[in-house]
Amino acid sequence: MTLTHNVETLVVLQPIGVDTGSDDREGLLVMANGLLVGVLVRLDTPGHEQIHGWFLEAGFGRLAGLRAPTFHTPEAATRWLRQRLRR
Repeated sequence: MTLTHNVETLVVLQPIGVDTGSDDREGLLVMANGLLVGVLVRLDTPGHEQIHGWFLEAGFGRLAGLRAPTFHTPEAATRWLRQRLRR
């Protein structure tokens, strides 16, 4: 096993507005070790009565095409993202 497997992936979330075509516009850029790997969008409008939280609107690299759950907090999303990026 190399030493890189023992290093935790640094995930940084940066607030940004996202034009989703709906009222859900609060977003977070997801960067892992300096690379853009995803965009989270907060679901909190009347069209989402059943679902509130953060949704992986777009994933890049190892996150591309992944079906992600909706997360209650950005911290929960970060934990899930770190697990996927470790693989």
